[in-house]
Amino acid sequence: MPRLSLTWKVFLGTALVVATVLGLTLALTSRSARRAADEAVGRGLVATREQVLTLLTAREGRLLDGARVFVQNPGFRSVVQLKVRANALDQATEAVQQTGASWVQIIDDAGVRLAKSNDPNAAADTLAGSALIGGALEGENTAGFGVEGDTALLQTVAVPIQNPDPQAGGRVDGVLMAARRIDRAVVDSVKQATQSEVILYLLDRSNAPRVAVSTLPVTPALRIFLENRLAAPDSAAAESPQTGALARAEVELGGTHYVGQGAPLRSAGGSALGGFIALRSRDVELAAFNQLRNTILGAGVAGIALAFLLSFLIARQITRPVAALVAATRRAADGDYAADITVRSRDEIGTLADAFRAMLADLREKQALVELLGTAEGRGTVPLTQPATALAPAGGGGSGGSGSSGSAATLVSGGGGGGAYGDGRTGPRPGQTFAGRYDIKELLGAGGMGMVFKAVDRELDEVIAIKTLRPEFVTGDPTALERFKSEIRLARKISHRNVVRTHDLGEAAGVYFITMEFVEGKSLRGLLDTRGKLPVAISLTIGKQLCRALEVAHEQGVIHRDIKPQNVAIEPDGVLKVMDFGIARLTQQRNGRGVTRTGMVVGTPGHMPPEQLLGDELDARVDIYATGVLMYECLTGRLPHLSDSPITLIAKILE
Repeated sequence: MPRLSLTWKVFLGTALVVATVLGLTLALTSRSARRAADEAVGRGLVATREQVLTLLTAREGRLLDGARVFVQNPGFRSVVQLKVRANALDQATEAVQQTGASWVQIIDDAGVRLAKSNDPNAAADTLAGSALIGGALEGENTAGFGVEGDTALLQTVAVPIQNPDPQAGGRVDGVLMAARRIDRAVVDSVKQATQSEVILYLLDRSNAPRVAVSTLPVTPALRIFLENRLAAPDSAAAESPQTGALARAEVELGGTHYVGQGAPLRSAGGSALGGFIALRSRDVELAAFNQLRNTILGAGVAGIALAFLLSFLIARQITRPVAALVAATRRAADGDYAADITVRSRDEIGTLADAFRAMLADLREKQALVELLGTAEGRGTVPLTQPATALAPAGGGGSGGSGSSGSAATLVSGGGGGGAYGDGRTGPRPGQTFAGRYDIKELLGAGGMGMVFKAVDRELDEVIAIKTLRPEFVTGDPTALERFKSEIRLARKISHRNVVRTHDLGEAAGVYFITMEFVEGKSLRGLLDTRGKLPVAISLTIGKQLCRALEVAHEQGVIHRDIKPQNVAIEPDGVLKVMDFGIARLTQQRNGRGVTRTGMVVGTPGHMPPEQLLGDELDARVDIYATGVLMYECLTGRLPHLSDSPITLIAKILE
């Protein structure tokens, strides 16, 4: 089979992508539409159920209010107290008119029926066993649903007729029971409000469902749906204890697919006498999507035809510059970063070419740095020394040209390469397990702030660096430790390949320590001391990587405050690492200023801006200034200001 050119691959690929996207769009849109339709159906069913329950509750409330008002009539109460059946029948008839009930019956205090409005010859049956009547005889207003003759659903209320005589002690003289049939008007009003079909059913004497009222024609299919729904083994178990709603069911009625959900209707005693089911059509919810689908199909066919033409033209424009980039890529893969990218355009290919040119430039600069490291002396582990060194007063010694000097406190050498502090506390030692977790391997360096060790974290099985802190840095100022913890929290947020990762701050045996990423490489200070000034290309890659690290730190609100060659490490592969973020602030005093006492300045004066030397409030610009000084030192091999004493050096910078 002949090999296809890039032009034909783009051509055929574009056509395939258009067709695939069209198919996936239709599939995903169909899926989303069905999900949206189901959600809309669900919301509609919930709204319909709430509408039905709200309407029935309102009808019940009006019936109950009418009954309560009627029983306050003194003439009515006297008829009930005298238990005159003929007069009771008249009162029952009048109660129907005033309460809006379908029929009313009156019961005496013994639970015996005195009269029923729709049955003048109703027997004097005892109704006290009914939950509806029994609750009213106990002085409570009761309500519930009922069934009339296996054909109609009723809403029923019962109101106690209480004796108004204070000496009667709230005695109940009888009960007024009012019943109102649930008619077609109820379901019609619900359908008008919710656009849902509504079916109200009752359970006859054989516990079979019968349609009471419905907005849909009562067909055999509807009856079968009701019978199957109520006979399903999950119909009772699926009733929600929170809402009382039954599980959803689907049914095909008259060629329309419906989703249904309802709730039972119970008597005053809690028995299910019937219920209602709301039905919504999924087809109606999908109508808008079906129209959109047809539009997408038409537009897709036209789009494929246009794509056939455009893809062929675009492919021809791509192949030539891509071929040039491929050739340059192969040269770079062979280690030749000197390829000249001649592609010049303002489209994506031009952007790609610009990015490739920038990448080759970075690779050339980093390669030069790697080659320089390969020939430099002193390659090895970076001693993570203290970042903020205190300068002695004028005349106290130290090299202003290098930007560092003697330590602010003296470390006493301990046995086995470990260390002890002036107050008797002992720090970690090589060969020991520190803080119950870290196996100390070797001492990497020491400074005025403490010591740095190489260690293995037992829990993570990872090589790390541990920097111990001298006690006076965290105990001399009551607020120093909290300020330092806050700074470490910010430093931990910095996650960048050009920043030494700060892990945690801990305390063991009275010694505070910081755990951080372990770096194999050479410090920039050592490289400058060995080589002097660096080539421009190497200085540029150092500056770029340093600025990337500071950009990420400043976005997190972290200021280093002590950028200098001693705090910059370079790994063997040319990756720069900035060390000791968050540690310089520990040396500041309670008032937040960088001056400890007369003639003593926290930091490295040769790399500090005037604002820092004066103890002013600092922001991210202090790191930018120090970066400029560092770049000057890389390019020239010396600091911008030189002096034999720290005081003179500070004066030069300030002036």
